[in-house]
Amino acid sequence: MKTFFTKSKLEVRVPENLEEDDSQRFNFNQIEKAMEYYNKNGYVIFNHLIEKKHCDSIRSHWNTYVKNYKGKMYRQTSGKTEKNNFNENNWIMNPILNIQSLNSKRFKIFKEYIEYNVFNNVLLSSVLNRFFKKKPKIIQSMYFEGNCVTDEHQDTYFLDSNKIGTLAAAWIALEEIKADAGRFFIISGSHEIDIKKNKFYNDILSNHKKYIKEIISTSNSMDLKIKAPYLDKGDVLFWNSKTVHGSLDSQSKTNSRSSITIHAIPENHEHLQWHRNLIKTPSDDLGNVLIYRKKDQNIFTNRCIFLFESFFPRFFYWFKNNYIRIIHKQTYHKQLS
Repeated sequence: MKTFFTKSKLEVRVPENLEEDDSQRFNFNQIEKAMEYYNKNGYVIFNHLIEKKHCDSIRSHWNTYVKNYKGKMYRQTSGKTEKNNFNENNWIMNPILNIQSLNSKRFKIFKEYIEYNVFNNVLLSSVLNRFFKKKPKIIQSMYFEGNCVTDEHQDTYFLDSNKIGTLAAAWIALEEIKADAGRFFIISGSHEIDIKKNKFYNDILSNHKKYIKEIISTSNSMDLKIKAPYLDKGDVLFWNSKTVHGSLDSQSKTNSRSSITIHAIPENHEHLQWHRNLIKTPSDDLGNVLIYRKKDQNIFTNRCIFLFESFFPRFFYWFKNNYIRIIHKQTYHKQLS
């Protein structure tokens, strides 16, 4: 075991291998037992849902098509357009946001390989289908290589189904994730916390850190355990939108953490943002799963916005941030009236 800390300085004991890990894990043929575990703990691990050969091919395409690209892309850490930010190991530290929305002229092979072998994967989509009892609709995806470290948070505030707590997310390991590579962690059972009792629930946008601090305090009072499970190549960890999670503040000099994250809701549910705004999600049907392509770069209008955002970032983000605050306040006061 190794000891690392979250960004909020919570101590986490991290297993270095499968033998040290006490997190229960399941094969696909144990899906009913896996569902029981998920409902109780707010997360569940499946062994080898994605074939290792696909994981290797995806990383190869990443090196060929993404790491050699000199332009900008939308990034998970900021939501902004940025060029690749490399560390001393030549790992990209600013993860890509929404693989499915990349420009096909530049990233066709990389994007379509992931869509076919991960998003539309029979086993992965079947697990989500079992969660929802409906065909899943992926509304967001991300690709990580280096560990950018993520604060404790719940997805539900940023994105969820209109039936709060329904969204399910998945972290797909594209390589063996070593203990010091920036493990994904969850607070087991935190999805059961009644978030509406949090005194900052109705104004999370202005008080997000205070909201999370209270959630963590509640987790501690309930004696909930932090888990940073071992994941091998092709393993998938699913978690609930209300489960507190993040990635550990550890920076390996030798181990990357190549992985893909997806967030999905049932096909007949609407996408809810900030617990207030309903987002339209026109989707493509890949067969086993639907996919929403936010800011799809194959659409001319979206490419124009991307260019304006890239060349005039100061004005664009000033306008965007003020617009968000205005809309959020209007919706908040409308709910109170």
